[in-house]
Amino acid sequence: MARPPQFDRSEVLEKATQLFWERGYRGVSISDLVKATGLLPGSLYASFGNKEGMFLACLEHYSAQADGLRAEFESAESPLAIVRNFYFAMSEQSAASDERRGCFLVNASLECDESETAIKTQVKSCLKRSEAWLQDQLDAARRVGELREDTDTEQLAGCLMGSVFGLRVMSRAQDEGAKIQSVAAASFDSLVSPWQQVAA
Repeated sequence: MARPPQFDRSEVLEKATQLFWERGYRGVSISDLVKATGLLPGSLYASFGNKEGMFLACLEHYSAQADGLRAEFESAESPLAIVRNFYFAMSEQSAASDERRGCFLVNASLECDESETAIKTQVKSCLKRSEAWLQDQLDAARRVGELREDTDTEQLAGCLMGSVFGLRVMSRAQDEGAKIQSVAAASFDSLVSPWQQVAA
């Protein structure tokens, strides 16, 4: 009977994620992964199958970490405050000088083409999870009267997530963190404020 791999899976995935995030999927080889993670090639193939398998595991690892971060915002005093705090935390992260790598999920989506079906599917699943969480908070804000009853929370969640992704892309090309934060503030206000107004 084969023995289970003797390594810390979370630690290995974190190291591999950082490598993929820095160099991109196509910029990383199996030998790079072996060096970064400390795994022997046999252990890597046995546990993840191949480079694509490890990349898929890294996408899920990154998404699970994001789930944990989102949960931390849920202690805010109101549903709309949760949304606001999350959005501006993401914008501040995008503007930070040490976070100019963009979003790992968005980078993967832009780099990989339609022939890489498994990766595309995984990315879409992770992004949908984020958007669904955001819509849940907006639904709660509508129920308690922070948003109008006719608020299209599905559309608003999609627009807010699209704005966050845009800020992540900006962070890779824009040197001025203040500009990213200014765009974030204007974007959030223009998207959310109309749904806070009392309908005539």
